[in-house]
Amino acid sequence: MVTLNKIHFVAITSLFIGLIINILPAAEFLVPIKPPILLLILIYWALAFPNYINLTYAFITGLLMDILLIVPLGYYSLCFIITIYLTLIYYPQIRLQSNLNKMLSLLVILIPYFLVSTVINGALEMNYEIIDVCISILLAVIIWPGIFGVLRFIRKKYIS
Repeated sequence: MVTLNKIHFVAITSLFIGLIINILPAAEFLVPIKPPILLLILIYWALAFPNYINLTYAFITGLLMDILLIVPLGYYSLCFIITIYLTLIYYPQIRLQSNLNKMLSLLVILIPYFLVSTVINGALEMNYEIIDVCISILLAVIIWPGIFGVLRFIRKKYIS
């Protein structure tokens, strides 16, 4: 029971830090290509503890992003739920892969996230460029090993 509380405490703390990083202001030219750090952290915890970090976490963090970024309610929730659902379905295969294959799997998992967000942006007539979406996906895949390494270190230090 103590380990379960540690898992939730460490996951929520890291998700809170990711939320802060996501809402930090950036230079005007960096805003469209900013990778979804919060989603990457959520994916890590869903891979590490799929029985504990589930769609509820995705929904709640998505709602927090919706509220803090003042977008239509459910925008990030839907995108996060789809991504975490795919992660939870394929986590046994992803966990056994090498680091390069994990990056490619992350690319495949992130494509529906960006497709849904692109469709919603188009429906809401929000201004976006498809090249910015592609760059954001690539940046997320590139920074994944760093996020994975940091969160794995935190998990081994504070949960194990």
